[in-house]
Amino acid sequence: MGSSCRISHPGNQPGRAPPFNRSVVLCLLVFLLGSFHVTILSQTIRVGVYHNPPKVAVEDADVVSGLYPELLEYIATEEGWTLEYVLGSWSESMARLDRGEIDLMVDVAYTVPRRTLYAFNEETVLVNWGTVYTRAPLKVLSLPEMAGLRIAVMRGSTHTEDPGGIRDLAQRFGIDCTFLEMDDYEEVFQALDAGDADAGVVNRVFGLMFEAEHEVERTPIVFNPIELRFAFPPDGPLTPLLIERIDTEIASLKGDADSIYYRALKENLLDRPRTETIFRWPAWIPPSLASAGVLILILVVAILVIRREIRQRAKAEEAHRRSEERFKLAMKGASDGLWDWNLVTGEVYYSPRWAYMLGYDTEELEPTVETFRRLVHPDDLDQVRAAEASCLSGRTDRYQTEFRMLHRDSIYITILSRAFLVRDEAGNPIRITGTHVDISEREYAAETLKEAKERAEAADRIKSAFLATMSHELRTPLNSIIGFTGILLQRLAGPLTEEQVKQLGMVQTSARQLLDLINDILDISKIEAGQLEMTFKPFGLCDLIRETVDAARPLAGTKAVELFVKAVPDDCVIQSDRRRVGQIVMNLLSNAVKFTEEGSVWVSCIEDSADVFISVGDTGIGIDAEDLGKLFVPFQQVDNGLTRKYEGTGLGLSICKRLSEALGGSIDVESEPGHGSLFTVRIPKESEVPA
Repeated sequence: MGSSCRISHPGNQPGRAPPFNRSVVLCLLVFLLGSFHVTILSQTIRVGVYHNPPKVAVEDADVVSGLYPELLEYIATEEGWTLEYVLGSWSESMARLDRGEIDLMVDVAYTVPRRTLYAFNEETVLVNWGTVYTRAPLKVLSLPEMAGLRIAVMRGSTHTEDPGGIRDLAQRFGIDCTFLEMDDYEEVFQALDAGDADAGVVNRVFGLMFEAEHEVERTPIVFNPIELRFAFPPDGPLTPLLIERIDTEIASLKGDADSIYYRALKENLLDRPRTETIFRWPAWIPPSLASAGVLILILVVAILVIRREIRQRAKAEEAHRRSEERFKLAMKGASDGLWDWNLVTGEVYYSPRWAYMLGYDTEELEPTVETFRRLVHPDDLDQVRAAEASCLSGRTDRYQTEFRMLHRDSIYITILSRAFLVRDEAGNPIRITGTHVDISEREYAAETLKEAKERAEAADRIKSAFLATMSHELRTPLNSIIGFTGILLQRLAGPLTEEQVKQLGMVQTSARQLLDLINDILDISKIEAGQLEMTFKPFGLCDLIRETVDAARPLAGTKAVELFVKAVPDDCVIQSDRRRVGQIVMNLLSNAVKFTEEGSVWVSCIEDSADVFISVGDTGIGIDAEDLGKLFVPFQQVDNGLTRKYEGTGLGLSICKRLSEALGGSIDVESEPGHGSLFTVRIPKESEVPA
């Protein structure tokens, strides 16, 4: 059987066929009962498309071409479908998908927010990422240099709106800029040509294909690697079968090096004319992947250290600073020089700013305490040693002192040094961490320490910069590992052996697990720092609960666990933060499935005049009475120890408790060993934005 395609526009819907007589209807029913798969062969599949070459191109004569149409039309031919292309902009097409007016949408990024709104197939079509261009001859080399610029973005794009997108990065780095929304990436480049925008964000593939046609400069700023798939309405009548058939066809095509999949990639992405700068896979990818296991191991060890410190000091931001790498990332762009003296190994970390105020690069300084003492003025050295001794002896855990240090230009500058002592669980000193500030040009009479207010404000800025920088700088390398291993797993760089596929899959899985751990740690850090953003708007609770249960089904699918909605009022509307309520329910469902090997997990909800009560129950292992007090403490699990059976960070329930309290509610638990658990969250129907 073959396929056919037609193109429709909004308002030009095909007419209805004349009604069947009873005998025809009876025959059709018998035919449907005989083979449901034959029915979908005769279906017209409504496909949402928008102009985004070379992945999807809509020509003047309404001809649809590109990677996605070629791939989809091949599958339609194999399956006997008739394709009806529904044209529109990106935002128009996604709105149609929301309303169920199309059966599938091409070229949709698979993200955490979207997976709760739409159904996605499992097989990734392409991995792409965002990149920044500027109008010629403007040069921009880093994100902070985008401050004050007019930035053109595509409305609704994942590189614009989602976590890790340009708006998110600008907020986390405190970059004050103006965003100009466009309907597609072509308009972004046109805005740069016309001088209406200073910078623009497009996806990497589009930029490489069309940058030569515009007066634009490519910057080295890339971000937000994403997996591109097909998206479907979650309740669409054809969605399950479309996903199954499309995934089956794509998986088969990926296994054949001569298939239409690789030919379409080559013709649309690799063989198209580009600028004189030809993109090649970075040479560092193969050796980086070879050492990815070591990198992940190092990161995991660092996270374990952070976990131990958080339990003792109950301050997530201080726990992150235990790692020297975290210090480097957190202090980029800060005005203070940072040093961290490891008393166990004797090694000292000096930040780039610390070295710069003395006229050096960090590579020129040995990471030892003798490097510091050699540069201190001889007359001030005893004073410095006395401050160190006061800390190490236990008389104080903090010190502040001023002294002179030798600059590379053979002059002495005056340094204000502040530091604090860190101890291990036994109370033994393990490191001293501090900052240097160059106060040479300040008038001593004016210091008394105006500086007191300035330092308090600087501490707040550093704290905010720490959280923002950690969000991006910790996730970015992990997203790169996930993204680039995805590229290799798609065999875009060449064929792979089964063993290579297995090893790359292990790298990608480990990186995703570590990313989940980091996301949990950052969530609890923001909550404790009072920096968690909340948006209170009315929404339907029933829809949210059913969407969340659907999103959690893959977790239950790996076990003999039935997951279902037990009882939820259909018309219950509350005013609260929809995203945070969904996060609480998802965490509770994930926990329930994890501790239930077989049986059932369910969600129910009741309401009274003031509150709603959402319950998540299971038939799992249950919890001992003496362990109930540990449930909502960060990094605590009921099976802690070297023989732990159930993996996890121990942060999920702690985050649930903090979020429910931030929403004005509470959380309770009932449990009996061997008979399951029941967690109940109370949330006010009319939550107000905190003052």
